[in-house]
Amino acid sequence: MRFGIYQLVSCAEGQDVHQRYRDTFASSLAADELGYESIWPVEHHFDPRVSVLSCPALFLAAVASRTSRLRLGTGIVQLPLTHPLRAAEELATLDVLSEGRVEAGVGRGVHPAHFAGFGVPIAESRARFEEGVALLLQAFREERVSFRGRHFDVAGVQIVPRPVQARGPTVRVAANSMETAVFAGRMGLPVLTASHVTPFPKLEGLLGAYREARREAGHAPAAPDDISVVMPLFVAEDRAGIERQLAPGVASYVAMVSSALAPQVESASVPAERERLLALLAGMRATTLASLDASMGVFDTPEGCVERLRALAARFGMGRIIAWFNFGEMLPHAEVTRAMALFAARVMPALQDA
Repeated sequence: MRFGIYQLVSCAEGQDVHQRYRDTFASSLAADELGYESIWPVEHHFDPRVSVLSCPALFLAAVASRTSRLRLGTGIVQLPLTHPLRAAEELATLDVLSEGRVEAGVGRGVHPAHFAGFGVPIAESRARFEEGVALLLQAFREERVSFRGRHFDVAGVQIVPRPVQARGPTVRVAANSMETAVFAGRMGLPVLTASHVTPFPKLEGLLGAYREARREAGHAPAAPDDISVVMPLFVAEDRAGIERQLAPGVASYVAMVSSALAPQVESASVPAERERLLALLAGMRATTLASLDASMGVFDTPEGCVERLRALAARFGMGRIIAWFNFGEMLPHAEVTRAMALFAARVMPALQDA
């Protein structure tokens, strides 16, 4: 089992953008020193309440300059919002600067404001994403790229620089819907999923569909390294401390996601999609720390974390847990690093050979 760190970098009212970056950068260096395998900053646009981190590759380049071991994962690059060859160039450059430490997390994106802001029709998101993945793989693996699709048409383009890793950074597909899980399985690609988006009861079915799609396409069965799960996590010596520390973050997260979902419900033109979003919104508004702990995350003592994460690893077969320690992004930096250190000292050693 390997452990990474998820970095959302929300900026609520009263928080300072520059300090949020400084704290996140410091947490990245701490992750390297504490023995975490990787970090995974997000890509998000136009809404500081959700995140002020719009360029994960640039952030990771800064981290690369101060570390030598830490894997650098994009969590994620939203392929429909850019040209895939531009993404390939940026990731290849990062791979050169980091001497081959890049993990290329990619996804379709779901936020209407992102697509509207960049002038990309959201109805084209899946087609653009699937073409983008094919282009990205070819750019990493071949000297020249030739591709003809609905949205991208290139002939004999050479991508420079070439990545350090022989076949390029591993492309990991963000899969929180059945359609994307099946697509990743058919392609034989590893997946990134998130338990705060796809709770544990649904995650089992999603990963089952992924494994079946791999089998039907003739790929080898999914290994633990093929499955990474972003998971809200927190550890403290006693339960009372956990509740005290996380309560502001849970309230902030519920308000943030509810406010982001409401306009998506209003703009949904497909009845099935509208019903899905309405159900998500209702569930989010009813979310509590207890419900998060039961179905989406693990907030526990060191011993409780070991027991519960071992059971989840056996249930889902993942080889990497990407821990979101600062769930809701309201914890002071010192408390985040204290939890990271306690987890590294008391939880990781018991699970790294699992």
